[in-house]
Amino acid sequence: MKKYLFIALAALGFAACEKAADESKTQQNAEFEQSYVAVTFTADGVTRADDGEYEVGRDEERAVKSAYVFFFTENGEPFTVDNMQSHPGTRNYVDVLDQLSKKGEAMDNVSDVQNAVLVLKNYKGEYPAQVVAVLNWTPTNNEYRLSDLQTTISQLGDDANGYVMSNSVYANNNQEVVDAVALTAANIAKNEELALANPITIHVERVAAKVEFLSAANGKFEIGKVEDTVDDTETTVYAQIKGFELYNDYESSWLIKHIVPTWSSIGFAWNDMDWFRSYWAESLETAFPDNTFNWNDGNTNIGGYVYCGENTRAWSAADDVRTKVIVKAQLVKEDGTTPVEVVNWWGKEYVGEDHLKIVVANTLVNTYFTSDDAKTYVGLAPEDIKCVARDPHAKNAYEVYFAINDSSESKNWYKYVNGTYSAITVEALNNELAAVQPARVYKNGMTYYWLDIKHLGTAGSTAEYGIVRNHVYRVNITDIQGYGTPVYNGNTDIITPEKPVDINSFVSAQINILSWRVVENDYNLQ
Repeated sequence: MKKYLFIALAALGFAACEKAADESKTQQNAEFEQSYVAVTFTADGVTRADDGEYEVGRDEERAVKSAYVFFFTENGEPFTVDNMQSHPGTRNYVDVLDQLSKKGEAMDNVSDVQNAVLVLKNYKGEYPAQVVAVLNWTPTNNEYRLSDLQTTISQLGDDANGYVMSNSVYANNNQEVVDAVALTAANIAKNEELALANPITIHVERVAAKVEFLSAANGKFEIGKVEDTVDDTETTVYAQIKGFELYNDYESSWLIKHIVPTWSSIGFAWNDMDWFRSYWAESLETAFPDNTFNWNDGNTNIGGYVYCGENTRAWSAADDVRTKVIVKAQLVKEDGTTPVEVVNWWGKEYVGEDHLKIVVANTLVNTYFTSDDAKTYVGLAPEDIKCVARDPHAKNAYEVYFAINDSSESKNWYKYVNGTYSAITVEALNNELAAVQPARVYKNGMTYYWLDIKHLGTAGSTAEYGIVRNHVYRVNITDIQGYGTPVYNGNTDIITPEKPVDINSFVSAQINILSWRVVENDYNLQ
């Protein structure tokens, strides 16, 4: 009897264990619940566009192609808001567009997101502490730490795919970085109606900066007269802007802005806690992309614009890292189309490379000769000379030096010294001609000017120059003086922009900055 009773009790115990296991499983499933959070996106500048320092921007710059809200714990660890039952993997972000589309709502513009209610599936009694929104950038992992979003991105966006945006970043009163929006229990509700009573606002800004190119006088400026000393003619010369290009511009940036909350004395009040943003940033320290400028390449026209990443690196004489505007121009007559080929040699100006060769030949005619019979010597002639562009990597790459023309290399050459004609090889002669004072030849009138892009800091301060995200740098050329930097071969890449040190040449420009803060400055090109 006791034996049978024991077996019966064991069977009951097994059944109880099985039931307990089922109840445990049910209880675990019950730990998941749906919560609701109402979110509003605000692109800084939309509400302040009327004050002249901000503007809304083009529709394409505000368009939203994708939008994700990421949830984190207090210390920036991922907070899972989707469980295994709804997705093949845990995630700590919500696809905003997906949830809106399920409700039949659309979001074409960042300002369209007004109190969008996001559904979270999370453990009862446990809620995220902070959130970050990223627009027009698609996550590839299931989970992200907050630090994982402080990464480098190589695509800043475009009209087709939208411009990447993320939380605005600023410093609070305790000099702490605020790069995520705090989320409290009051923001997390059991239904949509309660969620809408306590929405959170996420301020977002574009990761890219925008540089616009403008010019007074339709880009044509009178810069002076050339008095050709060969034929005593005088020509009025104008600089006609042909296009713009950026140099030392980043094509990458941080996804979430990097700041140092203790910055001080950088030249302006960079932090704006009341408006949840800041106007200075740390930029990448990696190498710039391969920057070159080619005069014959297509450039942005007057009235155009380009986008780039942040660049606030410190400039030094040995490391010129500022982002520059290269202004492509052509020296022309008053009609704006007829080129003026200005030439400068030994401080004197001429019009046309042929005139330069005449002057050089006349200078060297009593030193270098040709002879067919070593009895009759003919001095160096203009047609014996050619101009050679320097290596684009060389210092003063804008200068040209001289060599024997290809058609004259077969001649017998002599050098006259102290009454004696001594044979000289073409190689040796070319070495001596290369040592002659170089010239500046604005071939077909080709020239360029450049300027560093100013930011909001006072003169001489850390933030006087720089490129910061979500700012528009509206560069308006107001005057040009001088001929600029000569270009001899429009197909040759200019590796490093240079300004001839002994030529009074400059450009005036105004840069206005808006956020989508515009920075406008007038520049005087030189």
